[in-house]
Amino acid sequence: MSHETTAPHAVTDQHPEAVERLTALTAALAVDLDRGVWTPGPLERTLTARLLLACAGDGHLTPVRVRDTLNDGSVALTYVNEGRLARLLAQLLEVTDRAVPDAAPVPDAAAAEADAARLLARVARDGVQDADGL
Repeated sequence: MSHETTAPHAVTDQHPEAVERLTALTAALAVDLDRGVWTPGPLERTLTARLLLACAGDGHLTPVRVRDTLNDGSVALTYVNEGRLARLLAQLLEVTDRAVPDAAPVPDAAAAEADAARLLARVARDGVQDADGL
């Protein structure tokens, strides 16, 4: 076996659970954002805006884009605001990073991703409003 050969990934039954966790986390963070319990800081707003800008062409939160955002945030993102955005991005990555491209889509995965994208847009938009003094 060469170093370039990798074992095929199997589709697991955990994907529906990942969608459920993403849905619950997105809803909880939206409530926290509404109540002011979670006030995204500059790092969170900047990373979110950059992620959404990367998705502007096709509108897809791809695993590569989400992973790059997590990497850009580095360790600091896990500490800022108790790592709330880091947890959301990690959960989003789990949902978008399907091991087998031809796997049947999991029900509600698209809705969970769309809800997460709307929350990310709120975070980025609030950051732009704060920067503009609005």
